[in-house]
Amino acid sequence: MALSLRLQTLCDTVSPCESLCDVGCDHGYVSIELARTGKAKKILAMDINEGPLKSAVSNIQRAGLSDSIETRLSNGLHNIKTGESFDTVLIAGMGGRLMEEILTEGLETASKTKQLLLQPQSEIFLVREFLRNHGFGIFREICLKDAGKYYFIIDARREVPVSVPEDVFFFDRYSKYLIDKKDGLYREFLLTGLKNNEKYIKQAGDGNIESLTLEKENLERALNLMDRKGN
Repeated sequence: MALSLRLQTLCDTVSPCESLCDVGCDHGYVSIELARTGKAKKILAMDINEGPLKSAVSNIQRAGLSDSIETRLSNGLHNIKTGESFDTVLIAGMGGRLMEEILTEGLETASKTKQLLLQPQSEIFLVREFLRNHGFGIFREICLKDAGKYYFIIDARREVPVSVPEDVFFFDRYSKYLIDKKDGLYREFLLTGLKNNEKYIKQAGDGNIESLTLEKENLERALNLMDRKGN
């Protein structure tokens, strides 16, 4: 089973652990790879939709990993049982707003985990804000490009000090970790965003100019921070 670069990077970023909860497991490919490689000894793979979960069960059985991976129908973290806890909680492939809702509603489970591995598809600032407000520091953040699309993976951990920069709302939107690291792919992402933004400004009506101009200024600021020596 060949994984996409996005899914393989998620698997590679998981810290070896005893127990892992894969929220929104879809067809179970990530859980299977983690069990197959021994990254996680026991895995709970959950999804809100019966169809993908049935497919996951079939794939897990075909891989001979039913003893290592349990499946469960669940809306987010709702169906975690009393007394269950996990070293790692992995949530990927959904919007940042939904991810933030899942983490908030499942805060009891999320707060006990050692590693939150998150791959939001949009509104990443809501995820960074949640982590900052609930005692999770960002151990690392990965920017990757798969099939022409940019993705971000956040590896957050309890033992990492929570970074609260002076302009916290700016850095919720623009990754302080990747800016400080001067990540080349993230710089490409920002430049692409700036180019698109300038195109939108030329096409926009008066009602959108203010927000687009502010975004342009923020993108330029993020790029300037990346280019600053000694940053």
